[in-house]
Amino acid sequence: MSSFLPRRTLLGAGLAGLAGLTVGMPGASAADAGDQNADLSFPTTRIAQAAHRLVTDAQEPYLRNHSLRSFLFGRAAAAQSGLRPGHDYNAEVMFLICVLHDMGLTERADTGQRFEIDGADFAARFLEEHGITDRRIDTVWDGIALHTSSGFHQSPVFARRRPPEITVAQNGIGLDLTGGPEELPAGYADRVHAVYPRHGGARVLTDAIIAQGLADPRKAPPMTLPGEILHQRHPEAPYITWQGFLDASGWDD
Repeated sequence: MSSFLPRRTLLGAGLAGLAGLTVGMPGASAADAGDQNADLSFPTTRIAQAAHRLVTDAQEPYLRNHSLRSFLFGRAAAAQSGLRPGHDYNAEVMFLICVLHDMGLTERADTGQRFEIDGADFAARFLEEHGITDRRIDTVWDGIALHTSSGFHQSPVFARRRPPEITVAQNGIGLDLTGGPEELPAGYADRVHAVYPRHGGARVLTDAIIAQGLADPRKAPPMTLPGEILHQRHPEAPYITWQGFLDASGWDD
């Protein structure tokens, strides 16, 4: 099984090697997982429905639709690779990663950390408040916190050791941002976009990351995706280089 197109080098998770994974979480039932052949179905568990309501209320349409499309695209891409929800991965957990992964771009989750960490922390609190205390929290936190980190999913050890929901979810996120319709079943992207339009898509999302970084430099630290985006768009803004870190060291190296 090969990874997807190389243009998705930053956010694309890739599915290489995923077929050989053992299931990292208990499988959802067929009803909870949703029928993968019903193009726009979502998991119907209590926590999945609560998360869906949350993003509908808390996220702007462009962001909410990105979150939902990420799940649909991730599930469709996994199906093309022979992976079945409820058998090869837990659709509920994968949905929670996708639907909550950008909550850090909302005021509701903003605590001054980079948006990926704010989103992961918010998701963990949200699950705990809804009575979930098992390892699903760890999987969701890792999936969200790492979703802008390049290279993890090319590691065969990562693929072997980490729950498959992370890779399936992050592949869907990457597909929606930097992929294309040719990576999905013919006509599928059009059907999804008819119900969940892009409203500016990745470019509007990028503007939101920049706005956070300009308002609070803690949101865009150097050598992170938010920091790099802010530096590219606003090179005049203060930006600590690696040399700056070395110069600030007390070791006088």
